[in-house]
Amino acid sequence: MDFFTMFVDPASLIVVFMPLLVISVSLWFSCQAKWNVLFRDLGVPLGLFWSVLGATGMAINMTDVKNYGPYTAIMLLTITYGGLVSALGYFASFKGSKPSSQNNQQTAGWKVITFIFVTILPLTLWGMHSAAGLAAFINPVALSVFGITIIAATLLSDSDHRVEVLCQASLLSAMINLVFGLIVLYRSFSGEGLNEGMYDGLKIAMNGLLYGLYSYICIYLVSYKFGTTERIDAPLMNWHWMEVTGFFIFMFFAPETLRESLLH
Repeated sequence: MDFFTMFVDPASLIVVFMPLLVISVSLWFSCQAKWNVLFRDLGVPLGLFWSVLGATGMAINMTDVKNYGPYTAIMLLTITYGGLVSALGYFASFKGSKPSSQNNQQTAGWKVITFIFVTILPLTLWGMHSAAGLAAFINPVALSVFGITIIAATLLSDSDHRVEVLCQASLLSAMINLVFGLIVLYRSFSGEGLNEGMYDGLKIAMNGLLYGLYSYICIYLVSYKFGTTERIDAPLMNWHWMEVTGFFIFMFFAPETLRESLLH
């Protein structure tokens, strides 16, 4: 029984499924959005967002190395829940003669989009406060990179392709912040344990990834107002987000190799 309880974390289930249920029900009543498409498109980004948010709290507050393993396991469990949700939506989208899509979709009103944001925002703020305090999620470097990337994408694109360009800009900003964070971390590396400079690099990378993910999720929802959801190509974007987050995890939270464990 203990083996199966390792794969159950109530808090992770709530933060992944509650926003999805709010979004699915709201958009179904507003524009008959298909639940399977929403699950397919948003499961992975939500799982990754909450996973990185929890990792930020772990990195900042953890003082006992013995907690490193269990906390990392919960972080990966949140990603797993999101991945399973996306998989369910993906498989369900093939029910019928061809994969489901949002072609010829009806558009949602601003009232519904605003309702979703207002409903989910308190949960997000609660998660940030519980993980590390709201101040830990404000990073000037990551915010500057994110803001410059979004502004450049807005100015250099036309309105017909604004939604998909901003989604890609969110991903690009996360990638740039991740590289910047690694540069700061390695420039501060002294071989004598963690120091303030290494923590600064970690904060840039994690917050940059959070800003990008949150922006992407919000822009995806706004696409239902303009009927441009299909242009985003969310399944492909999900793969890219998993690649970026996977790179982040294995660069910052990689466990000991089997060889290292045996040597110890």
